Amino acid sequence: MDDLKKAKFLDAVAEAAKLLELSQSALQRARAQSDGDLYERLDVLSKRAYEIKVKSEWLRHLVLGKIDPPIQQRHAADRRVGIDRRIVGMLKQMLSVGSG
Repeated sequence: MDDLKKAKFLDAVAEAAKLLELSQSALQRARAQSDGDLYERLDVLSKRAYEIKVKSEWLRHLVLGKIDPPIQQRHAADRRVGIDRRIVGMLKQMLSVGSG
């Protein structure tokens, strides 16, 4: 990826991160005001928003060269427990190098 594309990509990911944080907050507020089936649906949406946020941050770290790409790992998502297991690994990888 050339420098111009990289800069545009990083700007877009930064914008997406801001929007995802706003979305997460709104979903959490809505979830706090709901119950029953609606609560469960909002809970799933909150988890998916969190997953997307972590994945986009992980891609940003990858493009910046802070982390190495995975070595052909194919883990199935386990939606029964809520958060995709890969998300935890991505988050740990980013935390090990710092968030800057």
